[in-house]
Amino acid sequence: MLKPQLIILPGWEGSKKTWANFIDLAKNDFEVYCFDLPCFGEEPCPNQVWGIAEYAEFAKRKMAELPLEKPILLGHSFGGAVAAYLAINDTAKFSRLILSGAAIFRQPDSLKKKIFIALAKPGKAILAWPILNKFSDLTKKALYRLINSDYNRTFGMKREIYKKVISQDLGPVINKINLPTLVIWGERDSYVPLKAGRKIVELIPGAKLEIIKNGGHGLHLKRLDQFYGEIKKFAENRL
Repeated sequence: MLKPQLIILPGWEGSKKTWANFIDLAKNDFEVYCFDLPCFGEEPCPNQVWGIAEYAEFAKRKMAELPLEKPILLGHSFGGAVAAYLAINDTAKFSRLILSGAAIFRQPDSLKKKIFIALAKPGKAILAWPILNKFSDLTKKALYRLINSDYNRTFGMKREIYKKVISQDLGPVINKINLPTLVIWGERDSYVPLKAGRKIVELIPGAKLEIIKNGGHGLHLKRLDQFYGEIKKFAENRL
């Protein structure tokens, strides 16, 4: 009997390497393909500023090189946004959709982010004062934690791409997904909170939510057995 096919789209800073343990476990039950997305893993950044649509086109090109027949599509975090975009625009190519910690909704700048931006430049001058200079690194880290953002760990083209994708909200079109959908979320996800997962389930007809107790954002890293168990059940149509 042929194994079902599973396509994995990792999140921001994710790669085949970060999904290696999951892949080792899943290959017993699935034919697994995991794509490094441009700017991550072994894929260089593109020479233009990409958004979700361009990343989806890249994934489509990678899939076209493989002998696929309606695979299950799994997207995590930013990869979840790309997977959702594919599910909306290329429904017939997939059998099922799995979203984990998916970055579907994008909010306007929060108050604390606005405060950070307002203080960042003056803060450099303040931190130059001799009495405060020795605390510079520690203080900067505290300021960066205020916005909990990957922005501060990017540069060049990668930073420009980050700035674009965080402005792209798929919320208004997520209800167009017409695939059996499993939404898996960590109860304590601090990057994309559980309320986002609940909202996705409300908007996608027939979607099922599974919450991993005490789990965080990277369920494939720290709650592997539970995470994989839910995916296997979903693939076997036992939800």
